[in-house]
Amino acid sequence: MITNNSLISIRLFYAAYFAAMGLILPYFPVYLTDLGLNTLWVGIFVGALAATKVIAPPLAGLLLEYRNTNTRTFLLITAGLATLASALFIPQFDMGLMLTIVIVFGFFWAAILPLTDGLSLVVSEISVMSYGRLRVWGSIGFVLASFLGGLWLVGENISLFPWILTALLILTTLAAIGFPDLAGLSKDSSKHQSYQPNPKALIWLLAIGFCMQASHGAYYGFFSLYMLDAGYSGVEIGLFWILGVLAEIVLMWFWSKRIQAASPVFVFGVCLALAAMRWFGLSITTNILAIVLLQLLHAASFAAFHLSAVAWVRRFAKPHRQTSAQGWYSSIGFGLGSTLGIMLCGLIVQAQGYQAAFLACTLMAILGLLAVVGLRQARSIT
Repeated sequence: MITNNSLISIRLFYAAYFAAMGLILPYFPVYLTDLGLNTLWVGIFVGALAATKVIAPPLAGLLLEYRNTNTRTFLLITAGLATLASALFIPQFDMGLMLTIVIVFGFFWAAILPLTDGLSLVVSEISVMSYGRLRVWGSIGFVLASFLGGLWLVGENISLFPWILTALLILTTLAAIGFPDLAGLSKDSSKHQSYQPNPKALIWLLAIGFCMQASHGAYYGFFSLYMLDAGYSGVEIGLFWILGVLAEIVLMWFWSKRIQAASPVFVFGVCLALAAMRWFGLSITTNILAIVLLQLLHAASFAAFHLSAVAWVRRFAKPHRQTSAQGWYSSIGFGLGSTLGIMLCGLIVQAQGYQAAFLACTLMAILGLLAVVGLRQARSIT
């Protein structure tokens, strides 16, 4: 049964989970450096954490489906184990042991989000609360954590990183306790959900997700360095990042249901075209007005695209493969696509500079448009 308390639990989960992400992305490498690790080891640790996003989500989904495990129970256990692992992010004398702890943490942490997205989609189908208005609290948590982390986690205070991270993950575990029982909601959801099982369309959707996330490689990996090189201050760069997330928040709050109801071919086509425009703009100018306008396109390249993608993954997948399908979307897009995109852009930046990397991301977004054509054909066949 969906109650106001269960909706609050989902909002709290997203806020705490993405607040943790808002700490890990900018400050985990800083914490590792403070422990005395050189750049090679920092790269290994960060790379290992990213690799878990490729493996954990689909594996967790398959495990749930084949063992018919209760999703809420699985989420509670997984969040608890991630919390325990994060509490062990303390200086270790054995580098191998510390790396193992990071991998274990990453595995459980990466497995949680697609499962919660699946639960939130079910809730949105049988409730007046849209998925976007639940998921938007994650964006709010991310902005607050990144901003406050910049104020507090500097200098000697970086040693507090594992304790703050653990506190946020304790909140995710407590929130999972209040989640509604997905098994009990499935029958109600089936009355509202119009399934359109289409394996070929699902494969094309996953390919589109890969292209979109890979096209963000220069942005997620090198945007801040690019702006520093262009002469912007740290405060200005932080405001650029926040502006992008604010645009994401506004779109998720006001247009979530409309976007999820629209044709995926139309939404993906528009989002990829605007993403290509965004990356091309960054490849040719660092003018402050242009940067501000281009950052607003984050509402399309991330928010609108993600809202549509998670909805259509659910519709294209077979009813008994919902969980693993969301896992594959997360793995191929946010895991493999983001990782390879950042790695490739790193090589391009080293050889040709930042502008060339953003130009390469423009081409990747255009490649995604070709995949949209494949999706259109796959849908027209059925």
